[in-house]
Amino acid sequence: MYEDPNQSVLSKSILTGLFAGILATMVCFIFEITYRMTTGYGPSDFINVSSIIFIVNLILLGAGIIYYEIKKTFKKGNLVFSVLSVIITAFFIWKSESFHRFTDYKLSQEFSHLLSGILLIIGLFALLIPLFFSNKKISDFIL
Repeated sequence: MYEDPNQSVLSKSILTGLFAGILATMVCFIFEITYRMTTGYGPSDFINVSSIIFIVNLILLGAGIIYYEIKKTFKKGNLVFSVLSVIITAFFIWKSESFHRFTDYKLSQEFSHLLSGILLIIGLFALLIPLFFSNKKISDFIL
């Protein structure tokens, strides 16, 4: 595909973040269904279809914008973004494990594990944003 002169690095970063968000949403759905079927976890007040669709895509859209800013600011922007993504993901997973949503200990643990899994998936796809951005075949597919 030809290089579009109207395509800016910002728009490419945003589209890459959205592409990662769509893929992460599908993986989160598979994980959620599998987790609920294997554990029997039932409550869907907080983690449900609509929250996964909106939150995962918004987070990774924001990650795409942050990637643009880091890439513009730092010489080794890919490395800085990757390290920052790992740190943020690890922090949120650590905090989610101590989160108590229910008075029932088992339900609270299952909720924390489901949330941690979804956060891990989001973090892994945030790590893939630099790869998606720089890979010519994926970039041509997205744009």
